[in-house]
Amino acid sequence: MKFFVHALFFLFFFPLNIFSQVSLDNTALTGVSIIDANHKTPLANQTVLISGNKIIKIFTDGTQRIPDSFAILQLNGKFLLPGLMDSHVHMATDPSGVDNRQNTLKVLKEMLHSGITTVRDMAGDARTLAGLSRDALVGDIQSPDIYYSALMAGPQFFKDPRTIATTRGAKSGDMSYMRAVTDSTNMPLAIAEAVGTGASGIKLYADLTSELVDKITAEAHKQGLIVWGHAWVQQARPSDLVKAGVNSISHAPLVFYEKYSSVSSFPKRYRHNKEFWDMKGINLAPLFQLMKQHNTILDATLITYKRMAGRDTSMKYAYETGREITLLAYKAGVKICAGTDDDQEAFVQKEIELLVSDAGLTPIDAITAGTLHTAQLLKIDNKVGTVQSGKIADLLLLNKNPLEDIHNIESVIMVFKNGRIFKND
Repeated sequence: MKFFVHALFFLFFFPLNIFSQVSLDNTALTGVSIIDANHKTPLANQTVLISGNKIIKIFTDGTQRIPDSFAILQLNGKFLLPGLMDSHVHMATDPSGVDNRQNTLKVLKEMLHSGITTVRDMAGDARTLAGLSRDALVGDIQSPDIYYSALMAGPQFFKDPRTIATTRGAKSGDMSYMRAVTDSTNMPLAIAEAVGTGASGIKLYADLTSELVDKITAEAHKQGLIVWGHAWVQQARPSDLVKAGVNSISHAPLVFYEKYSSVSSFPKRYRHNKEFWDMKGINLAPLFQLMKQHNTILDATLITYKRMAGRDTSMKYAYETGREITLLAYKAGVKICAGTDDDQEAFVQKEIELLVSDAGLTPIDAITAGTLHTAQLLKIDNKVGTVQSGKIADLLLLNKNPLEDIHNIESVIMVFKNGRIFKND
């Protein structure tokens, strides 16, 4: 006899707390509409079979037999998406302070329950991140999967108090995950030490020449690490990073350094509208074409600039600049990913919503930015990022269609992480 678990039964008989964690070895979701990068209009009336932590089969309701061993969740009219991904978080900048374990675990749990199943941490204390990443992977904590970075920058950057907090107990700039590099750095050794931290990628941050960017990127790729960077690292322009093979560049407002040498030379007094861009003749088309050729993804991080502009009106130009550059990049066919970079004051759903409302992305393309494109920059798109047979069951079940209104991305009913169900009671 099949194990039927009707949706209402499921919702009312596991009331442990606001979100309950449920483990069912074999689960069939029926009646769902799939929305992902491969289904840009909802694929309705689908049955999705999940066994263990994997999606093993997807078919139209009633066209194939559901095995007797599967619990059936009848979810007619609901929408199934890949789990969301935040491409830019900072979970361990100050593990002895605001990022202490209690606060961090609370935030990670909230992120997971909101529908976020993967995050990319863009430089923190790798000693802390390694433990959190391990605990998330094996399910010891309720958390998105965490992929983290080892940072490389010029020596002068490591006077920054954030780097001192991140390397407490040691010397800032002299740690395997927080490394000052120069022309004399033994790059194969420095990269090998970064690999040893468990980092997935190298983050390029500040005061690096294009020659150093080339050396770091080439050696990192040789040793199997991805390379990410700020769009501008003072001595190297965005196009220098793209040519070097950096996999993604962060912060859309920094892209204007492709044309300008400093912030002070950028005319803040003008209105940032279409007439402004046409009038000033900012031609970023060659850069965007280069990014397309190299498959470089733009990590726009609009939400953090909008929040800064709300606190400091002098920062409005940065947000308007970033918004326009993101729109221009999108129209040029550059891949956009969704990241927040605001110390988890807002989750990636808000960035996805901004990509639609302020940067002109369609809802499905904004969802793709927060799913498949982030999976691609992490090089895990063979495992997650779409609702697809053979992929890990990191999924988000919504009550309302986000293609009709992107704010429906927050109408969460259930989250599936590695096949485990986290249910909104």
